[in-house]
Amino acid sequence: MTVREFGVVSGTVDRKAVASAEGLLPLLRSNAAEAERGKRLPAANVEALEAAGLTRLTTPARFGGSQASLATEFEVTRTLATACGSTAWVTALYALCGYWASLFPDSVQEEVFADPGARVAGISTPAGTLAPVDGGFVLNGRWPWNTGVLDSTWNVLATLLPQDDGSMAPYLVLVPTPEMTVLDDWNMSGMGGTGSNTSVATDLFVPAERAVFFPPLLAGAHASDANRGEVEYSYAVFPFLLLASAGTLLGMAQGALRSFLERAPGRATSFEDFAPQSASPVAQYQVGEIDMLIKSALAFARDAVDLVQGHAVAGTDMTPEERVHVRATVAYVTRCSTEAATKLSRIGGASAFGLDVAGQRMNRDLAVLSNHALLNYEANLGLLGSSLMGNPVESVFL
Repeated sequence: MTVREFGVVSGTVDRKAVASAEGLLPLLRSNAAEAERGKRLPAANVEALEAAGLTRLTTPARFGGSQASLATEFEVTRTLATACGSTAWVTALYALCGYWASLFPDSVQEEVFADPGARVAGISTPAGTLAPVDGGFVLNGRWPWNTGVLDSTWNVLATLLPQDDGSMAPYLVLVPTPEMTVLDDWNMSGMGGTGSNTSVATDLFVPAERAVFFPPLLAGAHASDANRGEVEYSYAVFPFLLLASAGTLLGMAQGALRSFLERAPGRATSFEDFAPQSASPVAQYQVGEIDMLIKSALAFARDAVDLVQGHAVAGTDMTPEERVHVRATVAYVTRCSTEAATKLSRIGGASAFGLDVAGQRMNRDLAVLSNHALLNYEANLGLLGSSLMGNPVESVFL
């Protein structure tokens, strides 16, 4: 097994973008409960993200976007999540879906990104169907879990084109969000502010250039001439998707710890000899253990970011074993982040479950987000163990 040095490409983080995210934290903290109640990001959050350039993290630089590195996306979303997990997740999805849009033909990108306020939401799990017509296709279907769709201008959607032999060919299509119907069906106990509503297409015309066969994109064969070869559009796709999402998980764990530490000095503990909880040796040990749990997960995540970033910079392909390592790492990060928030809730007392306490919201948010299918701990660690024991890597989701 090869052991790599941490921080190989840490210089690829745009510190100005991270500082911009840090500047939004007071606003996001004050609006976190409103986001949950409203089942979407408050307008003030969206406006602040846009003004800071954080809704254009993966927009190509030639359109005025950041064309940010994976390392930057990870650190920006981690920072935002310390204040509001929903805002961080929407930001991450706009970055991920903006990345998909940047792989489309250049003429399509001109259409999408001509608007400096363009925000791209999307779903990469195929649903619905395409039917060929003159000049393109007609799209029909429903896409649940469409995070950030309510404030998006475009929607990038995976769908299926029936073939003559009865099989289905996966495609990725770009459609203007206003041409879709968005249902009011987002009612969750966690990640409530993400507005991950279902979007519906009914006989929606999609020009041929806005429908791209999906498998080549997953293999790194871009439809964009302008972005082909650019480091920021050369990542191994599934590792990129996973790690660009992982910052939200870690940030919420860090935010939950911050919430606990703010309350501990003024919190009396019942039936113990220590008046403020911060004076309790048991609590001190527990907090130290939780802090190290979060920091270890953060170190593993940053190392995986370096691995993916390093391959993109070098123009080399990730091995199947490295891809498995990234999946297992993100699953481990998910487990550690969720475990940290759960432990904090157990030692925070009943008062820690008050709706005005940020930690309880982050605990619920992590409980929901950790159930994402790609983040399953047992499945991903099993995949890693199988690979380590010499078995062939056969998953297509790498």
